[in-house]
Amino acid sequence: MMERLLLTLLSLLLCKPLACGQTRTVSYEGQKVFRCNSPISNAAAALLINPAFDVWAVRPDGSADIRMQYDDERATETLEGLYDNCDVILADVDKLLIKLERQEVNQSAAADWFGEYHDYSEILLWYQELSDRHSNLVTYELIGESLEGRPMPALHITAPTPSESKKKIYFQCQIHAREWISGAVCMFIVDHLVSQYGQSERVTEILERLEFLVVPFVNPDGYEYTWTTDRLWRKNRAIVQGSSCRGVDLNRNYNDHWAESGSSSNPCSDTYHGSAPFSEVETSHTSNFFMRNTPILGAIDWHSYSQLILRPFGWTSADAPDEATLKSLGDGMSEAAYEVHGKHYTSQKAIGLYPTSGTARDWFYGEQATSVNEGYRAAGYTVELRDTGYYGFLLPPDQIIPTGEEMVAGALFFAEFCLQNPIIHKNNITDL
Repeated sequence: MMERLLLTLLSLLLCKPLACGQTRTVSYEGQKVFRCNSPISNAAAALLINPAFDVWAVRPDGSADIRMQYDDERATETLEGLYDNCDVILADVDKLLIKLERQEVNQSAAADWFGEYHDYSEILLWYQELSDRHSNLVTYELIGESLEGRPMPALHITAPTPSESKKKIYFQCQIHAREWISGAVCMFIVDHLVSQYGQSERVTEILERLEFLVVPFVNPDGYEYTWTTDRLWRKNRAIVQGSSCRGVDLNRNYNDHWAESGSSSNPCSDTYHGSAPFSEVETSHTSNFFMRNTPILGAIDWHSYSQLILRPFGWTSADAPDEATLKSLGDGMSEAAYEVHGKHYTSQKAIGLYPTSGTARDWFYGEQATSVNEGYRAAGYTVELRDTGYYGFLLPPDQIIPTGEEMVAGALFFAEFCLQNPIIHKNNITDL
């Protein structure tokens, strides 16, 4: 407790980078974001592995939001060759960032914790204090350290009833550094589960029957880097031997069809898959934690943006062995979220956007995780949060609470559905 007290006092003496006037050092002055329509086949996949472009979002109709990182004739020709038309939707990324940074400073004393975004150290302390206050419901543990030595916590959340036979639901957050709403929504869901136990009959029953496993940070180094240096950084901060470019896309580093389509061998690409499956300590820690805590009925990797609920697979157009169940679950989550604020989340197979491989979602559902999951196959999902492109990765803090509210509804539906319709492991995916 003394260590926690010292951490609390230290947090009062320090301030967040934005509130202290310390700003990122990377400028995006003059960089534009385009919305492109009518793509040729696999247009988004081609851009995802091209370091000249930063694909912000792809929609079910094939349209995409794309930041051009190098404004030159060759890049323009590439874009024009892949889409029939592209319109500028953000003329200067840096101007929007400056506007939002000023809002963050003005809201740094927000009365509601969820009225602003928080940096790594604040979030870490929030989870520690939550576990202290609700030790009957929450168990806090460290599952390892990031490449740069930052602690990676995990929480076990369940009612104080015998837990030996309880099935689990797994959530992981902040795998892509710039997707700040991911970590904020995970905190919102955790806060709801803990605060509503004993108050809400629905939450109480769920926690009596299930245990939630929550990893708040898959990518703590990258997240911290977005606060101090580069707001739009995506990958971890790995040093890549033989390259001046840094970072591995952790959501291409899982041991499920690693290094296939939708990932890149170029270290300068935002979808660089690393040197080997689980080459990164962050994916190694999280996957080991997952496999130590079976049986897990369902798992969500929280992302932004585009308002999507994506089910397996990303690496093949073939249906998963449990496609009917997975579709019903995704569709039900979408309906539950819509009922809160009228925001539509599209439920679909991940391959419907563009190919991806080595992802957490497909690994949750895939053969390696299933082999230790006590006869179950985890229903694995990627959830892309708000919005649909007006702000993109730069979602203002006043969107945290409404996004959290609709995802609480989705998460509770997800937990109940998985409990009532567990996927029994029958067929190997290698049989496809």
